[in-house]
Amino acid sequence: MTFRERVDCPDCDLTQTLPALGEHEVARCRRCHRLLQVPEGRSHASFALSLGALLLWVPGCVAPLMTVYAGGASRSATLLDCALKLWSTGYSALGLLVLTLMVIVPSVFMVLGVLSRLGWLCPHGCAERLRGWAQHLRPWLMTEVFVVGACVAYSRIQSEGNVRIEAGGWCLAASAMLLLGSLALLGEYSSRPPPLPHASAAAGNASLQATGALVFAGFVLYIPANVMPILEIESYGSVTQNTIVGGVLELIHYGLWPLAVIVFMASVVIPLAKLFGLTWLLWQTQRGSDRGLRQRTRLYRLIDTIGRWSNIDVFTLSLLAALVQFGALEQVRPERGAIAFAGVVLITMIAAQSFDPRTMWRAARSRPPVPL
Repeated sequence: MTFRERVDCPDCDLTQTLPALGEHEVARCRRCHRLLQVPEGRSHASFALSLGALLLWVPGCVAPLMTVYAGGASRSATLLDCALKLWSTGYSALGLLVLTLMVIVPSVFMVLGVLSRLGWLCPHGCAERLRGWAQHLRPWLMTEVFVVGACVAYSRIQSEGNVRIEAGGWCLAASAMLLLGSLALLGEYSSRPPPLPHASAAAGNASLQATGALVFAGFVLYIPANVMPILEIESYGSVTQNTIVGGVLELIHYGLWPLAVIVFMASVVIPLAKLFGLTWLLWQTQRGSDRGLRQRTRLYRLIDTIGRWSNIDVFTLSLLAALVQFGALEQVRPERGAIAFAGVVLITMIAAQSFDPRTMWRAARSRPPVPL
């Protein structure tokens, strides 16, 4: 067996030597089982999927996603319309968030990913830098989350009227699936960018303090995010306001149980579970506990991976606000609760990114022995 290089595991800090991999082999950390390396052969298939995703992404951005028909009128919306409508209704922060997460980040990520694999165009050092930039954008790549949010919006509109998926919607969905397949081939299940190789103890303490402050802010915002209405529906002169739970109950009312479960888990359960999970990780790290380090590391990876899915409600709202605009007949408008909810999602994602799982292992190693 030929050994190639020594690496530090980004999750538990164990230094180990990577062997040369066979076609169907992967390298995992001996201590925490973090995926460290996949065979080079997968990169060719991954590049083909990435290129296909980029080619489909262009019409997915500019062509209409859906068309809604009501009262003899019709309204279509593109991906840009979803952001611009939120901006024009006075919710510029939400509009900027949707524009960033669903237009800017995916576009830049896919372009960087494709360019970094064109060896004839990019020298080796340049390609490595492009891959590094793309990896730092990975936590905010949410194309598949938007597709699920679009399915929720489609089902809610379809329950009361007529809606048709347009070419842009099909291209966007296909692009998201191809991109997801490309990342899966490379084993990039973790969205966390690589940490600094040799972070100091002071940096570790600063990481814990920053995570603790963000978790506290998330708990504070979680209550208004679930109590305040996130959208207002005006239909034939009647105005109703929906909270997150109200939206779940509405899906149940129309018999859309699977979507109701998805929205409830993504919008209610996952943010709260992330906050409690990060609180427990912080507490155990402060104690210097050496119990269940592997399980805690796996819990952190889960928290880091699932956090993006809480944006389903934000994306659903952006589509509904852009599509359901028929004057006095029917309108959907965002409400202040949407700002609080988006804040919870962003704060919990940043908190997960700021937490360095290596501090759990270092704290356990530096714990003084118990006297006999």
